[in-house]
Amino acid sequence: MKTNRILLYLATLFLWVNIENSQAQSGTVTLDKVVEKFRQSGGILASFSLTVANALDEPIEKQNGTIKLSGNKFYWETPAMTVWYDGKLQWAYVKATDEVNLTEPTPEEIAAINPYILIDTYKQNFNAKALKSANNQEHVTELTPKKKGTNIERIVITTYTATSIPGSFKIDYSDRTHCTIVLSKYATGQNFTDATFVFDKKQYPQAELIDLR
Repeated sequence: MKTNRILLYLATLFLWVNIENSQAQSGTVTLDKVVEKFRQSGGILASFSLTVANALDEPIEKQNGTIKLSGNKFYWETPAMTVWYDGKLQWAYVKATDEVNLTEPTPEEIAAINPYILIDTYKQNFNAKALKSANNQEHVTELTPKKKGTNIERIVITTYTATSIPGSFKIDYSDRTHCTIVLSKYATGQNFTDATFVFDKKQYPQAELIDLR
C-alpha cells in the first residue's frame, strides 16, 4: 500500500534527520539547526495529516495520525494501520484484516522503503539546496536524488525559522503523484518506555500474528 510506504517515509525521515548531520552539497543551506534541535529533543510526539494527490494534483486520499520517536525507534498510528519499530523488529497491524506482520528489516530492505535510512551513503545519493521561502518565518530545503531511476523525484522540507522544527514534508514521485505531510501538536522531551515501540499481543488478542522473518 503506497500510503503505508509514505508513512514509513515520514518516520524514517525523522530518524535520518535525528542521526545525520546534514550539510548541503551546494553550500547554500544546511540542516544543522534542525539536526541539533532533534538531538536535544529527547522523545518526540507529533500529530500529522497526510494528503496523497494524483498526477492532476487532485487529492485522492487523506489520513490523520500520530507519531512517536525516540532514538532509532518509532511508532505511528492512523485509523487504518499501526506500526511499531524497536530498532530491530517491525510490527505492522492492519485494522481491516486484524493481522500483524512481523519483520526484521535488513538495511537493504529498509532502503527499499526509504533511502534516507542509509545514513552512510546519504551524501553520495542526494543533493540539498535552499529554495525561496514565501516569508521569513520559514526555511525551505529541497532534497533530490543524484541517481536517476528512483521513484522519488524530490522532497521539500519546510522548517520554522524561529524553532528549527519541521512543519511539513512534500514528496514528489517520478509518476507525478505526490503527498504532503503536515505536522502539528509537536512536543519534545517525551519519556517513552521501550514497550512503546513493541507490539503488545494483549492489546490485540484476536489479531493474527504473521511472522515474516
